[in-house]
Parts: sequence; structure tokens; C-alpha cells
Amino acid sequence: MQINIRDMKKLKLSIPPLNKQTDLSSMLDDLSFETRRLESIYQQKLTALAELKQSLLQKAFTGELTAEMHKEAEEAVA
Repeated sequence: MQINIRDMKKLKLSIPPLNKQTDLSSMLDDLSFETRRLESIYQQKLTALAELKQSLLQKAFTGELTAEMHKEAEEAVA
């Protein structure tokens, strides 16, 4: 399907006033900034979770994790 210039001239386009375009552009810029900010926080949290997982796995494999759990349980009873 082809569109020719005659068909294009028949189209009616609504274009908001310049002040509305400016407002919309500003809102989109703000949303873009907030999206990048939240993505950064999300990535930091993913990194922290991965480090926590590695730490817990290391403690579990060395027996340190269960030793800490036994110590805490003994302190809770005492």
C-alpha cells in the first residue's frame, strides 16, 4: 500500500499549542530522569543481594552459618 501526497493533504492532524508541547516535553524529561534514578537504585539492590547471597553461601559451606545459628539459639535460651 502506498500513500501519495494527495492522501496526505486530506489528513487532519491536531497539534497541541507550543506551551502544551513544552509542558509535555518537560514531564517526559522528568519521567526519564526518575526512571534512570530508579533503575540505578534497582541495580544497586541487585548487587547487594548478590553479595549477600555469596556471603551466606560462603558461611554455609564453611560451617560458620550453622555455628552462628547455634550460638544465637544458646544465647536466646540463657
